[in-house]
Order: sequence, then structure tokens, then C-alpha cells
Amino acid sequence: MNNGDSQGTEKNNMTAPCSSSLSSDLDREGKVKVEIMSGDGFVVVGAKYRGRNEHGEIPALWGQFMPRLGEIDGKADEGVFYGVMGNYDTATGEFDYVAGAEVLPDTAVPPGMARWEVPPGTYAVVTFPFSKLMEAIDYINRTWLPQSGRLRAVGPEYEYYGLAFEPDDPNTEMQYYVPVTNVGG
Repeated sequence: MNNGDSQGTEKNNMTAPCSSSLSSDLDREGKVKVEIMSGDGFVVVGAKYRGRNEHGEIPALWGQFMPRLGEIDGKADEGVFYGVMGNYDTATGEFDYVAGAEVLPDTAVPPGMARWEVPPGTYAVVTFPFSKLMEAIDYINRTWLPQSGRLRAVGPEYEYYGLAFEPDDPNTEMQYYVPVTNVGG
């Protein structure tokens, strides 16, 4: 899949529909931590969705992807998953999302799945409890980023679900990565 980010459009400036009071509550509760990290590029293969996620389509996508996980050869790290999103269209509110696993660069894409190359870069990484996913996305984009002295860089954002992630535990920690650059550079 070509994620379209090389064109330098504003389509990737993603924010989640979430009230600012929730994001400030998340910050006050001390349940969010933001770090700046450099990341290597990687490739994700998985199930793709395009839309606005108005009716729980992304959680349903994970339900469709997980039974097909065995179809992917060349997984780089068993038990680690990514939700990669980008190509945000400000006019329609639609974006692309791939629920998938990291794979080796020349891994074949099974029929009906998509490939997304995440470029290397500098990321603001927010760590938070899984139950606060939407609030954390809102916080990083609407509160932290404007106050950070950094700008949203071109590229996809992604959710990272590590080995310790437990989807049935709302307090399990996860990370959300947003590409950033310094102001003026």
C-alpha cells in the first residue's frame, strides 16, 4: 500500500473526536506520559479500513484480522501488533487504518490484506492505559503538541500493542506514536 505521505500533504494531521475536558482529565490523572524517540522504519501487513470509524469499524477490523494472522509469513515479532493510520482527508474526515503485524521487508501480502511502510523518524510517544486510547490521541494532538515547541511531521501515526498488552484489561499500557519535527526544522 502506498500511504501517500511522500507528497507532503496535510492529510495526516489526525485528531480524534474527543472533548478537550477528557484530554485535560487524562493529563491531571497522571495516566499519560510523552517521550520523544527516534524510530527505525518498518513494514506492517494486515487488514485495511478507510472511513471515519463512526460505528466501531476499527475494533471490528481487528476481529477480522486476528483470525487471518496465520496467513502472514515473515512476521518480525510474534505477539506485537500495530494500528497504523494516515492519509487523513480534512474534507471528509476519512482516513486509512491498517490493523497488522510487523513483517520482514520482502514479505508477500496475502490476498485481501494491505502493506504499509512506516518511515524512520522522530516521534512523540504517548504511553497510557488502553481504556484511554481516544483521550490519549486527543491529548497528544490538541494539548501536548501545540505546547511542545514541535510540529506534526508528515507520516503516519501508529498504535503499538507490545507483548505485555492484554486486550481484555482496560488498564494495560499501550503506546501511540505521532511523527514530529522541531519548529523551524
